[in-house]
Amino acid sequence: MKKLSSRVSAGILIALTAWSTVAAGSVWASEPDPEPRPRIGLVLSGGAARGIAHVGVLKVLEELRIPVDFVAGTSMGAIVGGLYSAGVSPTEMERILSETDWRDLLDDRPPRRHLPYRRKVDDQNYLAQFEAGFNHGSFQIPSGLVSGQKLGFALQLMALQTVGIEDFDQFPIPFRAVATDLETGKVVVLSRGDLGRAMRASMSLPGIFSPIEIDGRLLVDGSLVRNLPVDVAREMGADVIIAVDVGQPLPDKEDLNSISSITGQAMVLGSYQNVQEQAADADVVINPLLEEFGSAQFDRGIEMVPLGEQAARSVELQLRDYSISEESYLAFQGRLRRPRSLEGERISSVQLSSSSTADPNFLFRQIETKHGDPLDLEAIRRDLQRLFETGDYERVDFRLLPSDEGFDLIIEAIDKPWGPNYLRFGVGLFADLEGESFFNLLSSYTMTRLNRRRGELKIQTQLGEDPALFAELYQPLSLAQTFFAAAWLRQSTSTIDFAVGGGATVPYRVDAVELGLDLGVQLGRFAELRLGVSRGELASELRLDADVPTDFPREAEAETGVLRFNAVVDQFDNVNFPRNGYFAAIDVRASREQLGAEQDFEQLFAFLGLAGTHGRHTILSLVNLYSALGSESPTVHDLGDLFGLSGVSQGTITGRYGGSAALLYLFRLMDLPTGLGNGVYLGASLEAGNLWLDQDQVDLGDLHYAGSLSIGVDTAFGPLYLAAGFAESGDSALYLLIGRSF
Repeated sequence: MKKLSSRVSAGILIALTAWSTVAAGSVWASEPDPEPRPRIGLVLSGGAARGIAHVGVLKVLEELRIPVDFVAGTSMGAIVGGLYSAGVSPTEMERILSETDWRDLLDDRPPRRHLPYRRKVDDQNYLAQFEAGFNHGSFQIPSGLVSGQKLGFALQLMALQTVGIEDFDQFPIPFRAVATDLETGKVVVLSRGDLGRAMRASMSLPGIFSPIEIDGRLLVDGSLVRNLPVDVAREMGADVIIAVDVGQPLPDKEDLNSISSITGQAMVLGSYQNVQEQAADADVVINPLLEEFGSAQFDRGIEMVPLGEQAARSVELQLRDYSISEESYLAFQGRLRRPRSLEGERISSVQLSSSSTADPNFLFRQIETKHGDPLDLEAIRRDLQRLFETGDYERVDFRLLPSDEGFDLIIEAIDKPWGPNYLRFGVGLFADLEGESFFNLLSSYTMTRLNRRRGELKIQTQLGEDPALFAELYQPLSLAQTFFAAAWLRQSTSTIDFAVGGGATVPYRVDAVELGLDLGVQLGRFAELRLGVSRGELASELRLDADVPTDFPREAEAETGVLRFNAVVDQFDNVNFPRNGYFAAIDVRASREQLGAEQDFEQLFAFLGLAGTHGRHTILSLVNLYSALGSESPTVHDLGDLFGLSGVSQGTITGRYGGSAALLYLFRLMDLPTGLGNGVYLGASLEAGNLWLDQDQVDLGDLHYAGSLSIGVDTAFGPLYLAAGFAESGDSALYLLIGRSF
């Protein structure tokens, strides 16, 4: 929840600081108006992002001194209407909306740097973001692209003025939120409970947001059955109805010329007809002109507020019939905006709700808020964020209920319905458009919570040019999960260059099987350290005819015995296109005859990545280092990849010592819609590097230089690059790169 994002939480909390919550049992007093008048109901329609125009309408209603006695809303109309009923002014709403990072709010993935290290492992293998489940012999998928965790928490913060009040008639303005019962298709009018959850349920568009269960009913977006709930406001007792419709108008016949447009038209015809019927029963109907705005353009929401104002002013003569005197309106606003305080309140208990499916023992280990603590909303936010970042839960909510000693903190944690065993997939494609290419399909299956200490079994497979299988049983040694043991098996087939003397290398196709046992330390969300031992077998065969000594074997078999140390520090915000953070890895291996190896030698590999961003500009540095540590290691490395001496032909620069460094500039050209990916980038790099067979040959004055121009797309399926590389030697290459391989 990156600061929620920082701009989201800052905007919300600034707006709420002055009146954060309730004294137990208090409600707003209902005082009679000094002058008789009709009771006015305000009805706000759904329309997703277009619903932000409601704020502009509210600003004009207040300017014209029109009191609102009842509010009924659907979807985005329920959010704006619910906040207004709770006492949030239109000016405060506009400020919150202007500071809200909607892209972050509608993306449920926690900030990657905040994830426990164990949850970052699949990202390091460039798997797609989409996660499915495979449990009890069948596949499960999430019930929506977005569970609404961040949005739900933001709504709860915005609605804190109503904490402890279960009856929506006790708000400063009585309120109703409209949702749809997914099981029966009937209208559900929410008049009690937690306001944040009610608003969240009302806007749960099927397929986008996961449904919300309230009182045993599975609820989705109310726009499916009542997008303009005029009848609901009538039932509340309204004599006059002011209705605001921000729904998308139906397209003209000329625009119905594709499968998508015709299908979309068919899906909304029923809802549109219902809106027209409801609007006919309203006394004043306001239709903001929002033709240039789509329902998903939350990032442009603040631009719609003035259009809501314009639409309200276009019916000003009708609205003025319901204006009241300045004195009466000041009294009305005094009741509406009456401040309430949490100062001095305490947490009387911390409980898990009866509807939660979480393991209480694990959950309460993550919660720092305790009985008797001062009521600290920021501390509660951190607790819920910490829970959500474990990756176990579809949603984590909270409620504050008044008690004799303060407030009971009720936490509802819902396990992922598609867990606890998860599948992720990926693609690895490389082509230099000059003949060199490979293609691999990747998968990862993780079985979690195998025992009380939350052991895991991870099975990764790769099919294609370099088939591979990796299985690991990962077992924490304590409930704190700091220390762990891991037993693993790796089988792979790959091409490896071996030194044959005189500076020459030859490619071998190597089949390897290796068993290992590691002991390690997981340093929270930052790093993992491992020390382990492995035994294995290699079977190699010369891949191509080559000019090698006659006594050099065409085929060979060998046993391996390796002592290894591995450390990874992962604080990249995104492994595909890092914008901020750092990533460091070091892997040291010592082959030993005492462990069954054919010969003694050492190898070291190290990587360092640093990223920083200002606005749309990112600077990324990438450094790879190789060393045989003074030994006669049989393995050599090569350069010639994208950002690793781009443009150089693979296999022309090989050795046991050396590496490469790249300085990459990325310009974020555009954002991608949530669910499809993150962004499109234009890039340019400067690169240097070399490899040497022997340590005494290393000479930094003998570096090769290269560069590249690229366009990259950070898709939900992995990184995609189309690039051109240029080497100082005059060599060049074109690259198509999708994802990576294990």
